[in-house]
Amino acid sequence: MMTAGQTLHSLERALDWLADGVALIGADGTVIYANRSFHAIAQRSDGIALRKGMIEMTATSARARLHAAIAAAFGMQGGNSQTSAGADFPVPRKDGATPYLLHMRPLLNKDGESRGEPSAIVFVRDPLNQNAAAVRILREVFGLTDAEALLAQAVQAGISLACYARSHAVSLNTVYTHLRRIREKTGCNRMAELISKLNDLHVPLRLA
Repeated sequence: MMTAGQTLHSLERALDWLADGVALIGADGTVIYANRSFHAIAQRSDGIALRKGMIEMTATSARARLHAAIAAAFGMQGGNSQTSAGADFPVPRKDGATPYLLHMRPLLNKDGESRGEPSAIVFVRDPLNQNAAAVRILREVFGLTDAEALLAQAVQAGISLACYARSHAVSLNTVYTHLRRIREKTGCNRMAELISKLNDLHVPLRLA
């Protein structure tokens, strides 16, 4: 039988395969463990950072919401059944680009009590992350080119075509051409239909 320490170590190794940033935090908000994707996000310091073992937000609004979420989660552990079970909110970036999406959930047992350390888990998704595994899947499933696959990911993340054109230094006409080919290859006439089909192919794992 695995010890508690061995179980936690196995969990940490599994979390390292996730494309999303994941952090396990203690009752005082200290980060007990952060996976590779979370460290990569924190190193950019464009909205989320790790300092002195704590998660920090550049935006005051996001910082306040994180502190409130942590307090609420651990209020549940104290038996406060009126407290929210978790939190979901955007984290603005310094440059005004598409924000990160943060989700926090307490780690409670069936009686609503803390399972010990860690006491909560934080997920951070970067909509701008051009995951190589997802690009490869889009190429193989729909026959998209790399450029088309990157645009498909941007559309899925809710990035406007004009913003995508500016950030990739291409003309809007080129973007429209790629979008038309994406629709033809996926068999989708409407944008909502395309996004739904892309969501069905979400790849949550990073490449080794």
